Amino acid sequence: MATGTSNSPQQAVDTYARLAHLLRTPASDSVALLDRVYEELLVRESRAYAAGWSDALSEARRAAFR
Repeated sequence: MATGTSNSPQQAVDTYARLAHLLRTPASDSVALLDRVYEELLVRESRAYAAGWSDALSEARRAAFR
């Protein structure tokens, strides 16, 4: 990536902490737990996708003004 936003060590710690929290929190059943984990993964994937587009657009703008 152009800015390296997805390579932040803090982001990895945050992701693991959030996943650990989800797994430790009582769920009514295994399906509810899987739903919560899946929902969290979709949120993270959406943020990563948006960050990638943001990086690509920034790089394109820099290239256009060179």
